[in-house]
Amino acid sequence: MKQINLVLQSKGGVGKSLFIWFVAQNQKEQKTNFIDLDESTGTSIGRLGAVVGKDRVRSFSILNEYKKMERDVIMDLLEKLAKGKSENYYIDFGAPESAEFLRLLQEDDLADELRRELADMDTTLRLFVIIAGRDALASCVNYYNAVSAGIAGQFPITMVVNMGTFGGKETAEKAVEKLKELGIDCKQFGDLGSGGAVKEIIDLISQPDPDPASLGMMSRIMYRKKQQEIQEIIS
Repeated sequence: MKQINLVLQSKGGVGKSLFIWFVAQNQKEQKTNFIDLDESTGTSIGRLGAVVGKDRVRSFSILNEYKKMERDVIMDLLEKLAKGKSENYYIDFGAPESAEFLRLLQEDDLADELRRELADMDTTLRLFVIIAGRDALASCVNYYNAVSAGIAGQFPITMVVNMGTFGGKETAEKAVEKLKELGIDCKQFGDLGSGGAVKEIIDLISQPDPDPASLGMMSRIMYRKKQQEIQEIIS
């Protein structure tokens, strides 16, 4: 069965592009394709193309001149992907696009119609909502809760906490603990460690031809751990 994965968060700067990049590294030997809807930054298309090849990355604009998303536009895009050649897609929604997707869920009862239409095309939909820490935490969690309510159990949804945005491991772990107390099954990624390993991995992401084998030993160990995390999240 074909699967379409949406990566969402209406708060900017939470690490969606970092998450997608690691997913691309994880999936580069597979037939997974990537769609960049993020008009606000446009960061994904070049970096993902460097990992999986430009032929497996596409950029689309789904907002109109008023920065609104029309129901038929997102439906048409998902239909095209459901009929596409790849069996697995990841769609990177920017902050404005994520906000508009939530609006459609709330106003148009979109989830039920999507489920029925995609099921007829032997396609499933899965949502990943990225959560950042510090001042962004409350708004990120509020967005997750709103999307979760909007899909009304029609699709699986995964909260993915960017552990590198809390200003420290202890603070991040306490936040995750509180989220779990609320009954949220959250996954973790983004803690790249400290010192030179962080800089090496971040530099790798920006390279036109990123090769993890070029990393130093400690950075390679950290990189492999991050890939294991990603595999657990998306499996």
